[in-house]
Amino acid sequence: MEFPATDWYQFFSSLTEGELEGIALLRVIECTNGCIQHAFRDNHPKALSVEQTRKAMKFSMGLMKTMEFELGGDRYSFSESTGENLREIRELYVKGFKQNDDEALEEFLRSSVACATVLGKDRIQKAAKLVIEHIPDVIPPYSVRWGIDYLYSLMEPEE
Repeated sequence: MEFPATDWYQFFSSLTEGELEGIALLRVIECTNGCIQHAFRDNHPKALSVEQTRKAMKFSMGLMKTMEFELGGDRYSFSESTGENLREIRELYVKGFKQNDDEALEEFLRSSVACATVLGKDRIQKAAKLVIEHIPDVIPPYSVRWGIDYLYSLMEPEE
């Protein structure tokens, strides 16, 4: 299947600071949840309980479905076009990882690298701090490091 060529760097670079902060929160939550899910499936010694694993997944999935959320008294939402692109990225993830579509996976990874690189370590760190402070009952604070490390691993090296 052919995907439209999206310049993900241009897309993420064109967003407002508020949208970038919201996306940083989404990505920290999503990536931490992904690591939580992998640890559970792999029976890793640090895996969370089945209840906690489900709680993290339900919360993360809910954010992606609504594209609007509140955390720490601040409300995060996205413009229609930003929401469309975020849904497209989610679709690429599903096709790539769940349906084994190599082209979709490749495009998803391109979008992920661009996203993490444009967000930068400062925004990611700020988002992680908010997650740790405001939803420790959903995402255990120690597990947030897993998501951060994953996001950092995606970043293009600085010139």
